[in-house]
Amino acid sequence: MLKLPGVTLVLRDVLCPELARLAVLDTLALIEPEDTLIFSDIDLNIPKTEWVKVPKWSTLLDHCTFFWHEQHKFVKTPWFLSIEWDGWVIDAGQWSDEYLKYDFIGAPWWHDDGFNVGNGLGVRSNKLMQFLSKNRDVFPVKAKEDEVLGRVYRPKLEANGFKWAPEKLASRFSFECARPAVWSKHFMFHDSFNFSVVLEPERLNERLQLMRSNSYISSGHKLHELEQGRRAIILDRLAD
Repeated sequence: MLKLPGVTLVLRDVLCPELARLAVLDTLALIEPEDTLIFSDIDLNIPKTEWVKVPKWSTLLDHCTFFWHEQHKFVKTPWFLSIEWDGWVIDAGQWSDEYLKYDFIGAPWWHDDGFNVGNGLGVRSNKLMQFLSKNRDVFPVKAKEDEVLGRVYRPKLEANGFKWAPEKLASRFSFECARPAVWSKHFMFHDSFNFSVVLEPERLNERLQLMRSNSYISSGHKLHELEQGRRAIILDRLAD
């Protein structure tokens, strides 16, 4: 079991409680954070975690506003690790204490302009979030909070002493839409279109059933993307 003193595991969810619960359980099977906080409108009933009841946010902006302006008040450690129903820790052996040298580390995207790190799931310093909340007039929250943070506000934040992880390190930490290779190893991942890569068939089917029965997911594009990913893997295997 990987112990992570100084790190709080955080999950925020008001849409997919069953899937969110599995993401937390899978993560806690691999790591032991100092604290675990579940921000949800209902209790997920996970042992050794703290449930913080929140409103059922009606918009993504409401969720992000809570993330930037309220969450830091509950986190008592210098860093926190965010996961969600579609992204969690998959390989504790890929952890490095070097990740904690930075205020932001998440999966790289696809940009080539030097502002490619990254995805909102990952490790951040609570100091960064406190700074954003205190200076909300300069850094107003937006719905796509990771994009505006990493690609719009980043230069000003770096001028205030905050550090983003280099892309190579961030790629080892996590992958989303730009995995270096099918055999590459990562500490965590994001997005359900990668479920076919990180889950064994039985556990993948469990997730699929829950996704199909969830009105929020079944009405969107997530299931279609996952099915496309599954077909691509099958075709690759047949080609081999």
